[in-house]
Amino acid sequence: MKVDREEQDDARRERIARAAFELFARSGLEATSAQDIARAAFVSRTNLYRYYPSKMHMLLAHFEKAVQASRDDAVERLSRGANPQQVWDKVTGRMADLGVRYRHLVGAVGHAVLSARHEGGRTDHAGQPPGEGVRTALTLVALVEPVLIAMRDRGALRDGVNTHLLGTLLVDACLLALLHGGHRDQREVLRDWQDRFSLLLHGALVPDAAQERACEGGAGPDTPLKTRA
Repeated sequence: MKVDREEQDDARRERIARAAFELFARSGLEATSAQDIARAAFVSRTNLYRYYPSKMHMLLAHFEKAVQASRDDAVERLSRGANPQQVWDKVTGRMADLGVRYRHLVGAVGHAVLSARHEGGRTDHAGQPPGEGVRTALTLVALVEPVLIAMRDRGALRDGVNTHLLGTLLVDACLLALLHGGHRDQREVLRDWQDRFSLLLHGALVPDAAQERACEGGAGPDTPLKTRA
């Protein structure tokens, strides 16, 4: 009985987050009311706040689920022996596409993640509760880190490189580029990301790997993990 109730709660929680995101994507965060979300998710406003205390919680919940799905796909591809560069291209390509398609929501997610990390988990100026933005940041790092670990295992990273810290820096670079880049399309996002990644990864890659990536054509916008020597 208890398991059934938990499953129902999980299903309702997911339904609310999905309905909220669809409304946010169409009308924006501010223009969407709690009543709009409750109606779309077929729950009362009381039940809505029982599962999520704010619209930001709903947005981050859906975002985290989408990121987790991308991570699962990346990990599966890596476990089958896929080239880390190809996996990275797919991950960043999808992130860039979503960043442009939902650019009116990027600010809310980006500020929640960066502010929560900066504030050390305290409530930020937008009322974001402790832990939520940090959890989303960790979810993003967990998406990036398996690719870095695969690169390390193939000897492409220098000994002693902290893949978690490097992943955090790459995630921050992604978010800052989306927040301040003013990109018009996915190609512009990837070009901007590549410039930032080149600087961050240059010291982490072993010299031979950095040189090889430069020779492979690291200047191309469709290969954001490749670096210029």
